[in-house]
Amino acid sequence: MSSLTDFFDAGIDRSGTDAVKWDYRPTNAAGTPLLPMWVADMDFAAPAAVREAIANRVAHPVYGYTFASDRYWEAFIDWQRTRNGWALERSSLVFAPAVMPAVRAAVLAFTEPGDGVVIQPPVYFPFFDAIRDNGRTVVENPLREADGYRMDLDRLEAAIGPKTRMLVLCSPHNPVGRVWSADELRALGEICIRHDLIVVSDEIHSDIRRSGTGFVPFATLGPEYAARTIACHAPSKTFNIAGLASSTIVVPDEGLRARFTATLGRLGMTLPNIASLEAARAAYAHGHDWTDALLRYLDDQIEWFAAQIVARFGGDILLSPIEGTYLAWLDARPLMRRLGCSHAAVQHALLEEAALWLSEGKQFGAAGEGFFRMNLATPRSLVKDGLDRLEHAVRFLETKS
Repeated sequence: MSSLTDFFDAGIDRSGTDAVKWDYRPTNAAGTPLLPMWVADMDFAAPAAVREAIANRVAHPVYGYTFASDRYWEAFIDWQRTRNGWALERSSLVFAPAVMPAVRAAVLAFTEPGDGVVIQPPVYFPFFDAIRDNGRTVVENPLREADGYRMDLDRLEAAIGPKTRMLVLCSPHNPVGRVWSADELRALGEICIRHDLIVVSDEIHSDIRRSGTGFVPFATLGPEYAARTIACHAPSKTFNIAGLASSTIVVPDEGLRARFTATLGRLGMTLPNIASLEAARAAYAHGHDWTDALLRYLDDQIEWFAAQIVARFGGDILLSPIEGTYLAWLDARPLMRRLGCSHAAVQHALLEEAALWLSEGKQFGAAGEGFFRMNLATPRSLVKDGLDRLEHAVRFLETKS
């Protein structure tokens, strides 16, 4: 076992840190604490460079107002150039406290009450809230199941109406794990150009992808694509620093950028946090080796997990191919068909019999019925525990069928 594997396999006790994942977890009816494998943060220590940068800044006794300096922006620009071949201008970058506040700000900036905003479920469920909470209309274009998932572009074309103004793209896609190809994105973009839709591209998982899988930023497809893009990036998923909220929003078009920045100002989202700036700068400037090591670990974890799903469950539970993210999208519909049980029955068995807390697929839209999302960015011992509990839930359901 390498020191690298030892690092990511080391269990870290996060209890007592007000961690949503561990300190917020409930117990089931029997009083057993649930194993939380639902929330999309990692149980790995953040890179040493990040921890050192925060410690060094905290050592200074004054924590006054701060701003995103050139060092901050240059670190992000260099990261994107090195990792994705994306040449960015400093003028196109906007600070926001996190990706979802930025998505909400974009909805407010570029649409009016009653306007339609397209999303492609099963998809990250806060997108639904960002649209509905602001009085806009959700326009659903469900992904098409075909050896994994594909975007249904024919259906999208038909779903766009005269009041549809925006499409929120999840790239890579959470929860199904697709990393969209250039051809797929280009075809999607052609429709958005034809119907004059703003594209808000949530690219927060763009650094987390399988070996040999490239990521295509939507804005790099051409000037006409960039001119309608609001691309949302953050170091939170890559470096496990979601609690240090910061994001970099790429808005190449000057007019869109002015409207977006003005909306952030009206919402009071312009004041950065000292620790978040230091963490993000250090991560992007010094986190390459750590990220490469993480991706190797996740590659091995995903391959092992996929083999375990087949060995333990046969065709009862299927794993959608994971091209990006560290999230497993588990299809329990074959099990439900074999046993004649419902989604609710599976959820009950998971929580009450196995004390396993997964994300319910229904959260991600109606297309998620019968699915469950499991976080694999945790030490192997915890993933094995989760699999054991999942197997226990299946055996319980079999006794009730």
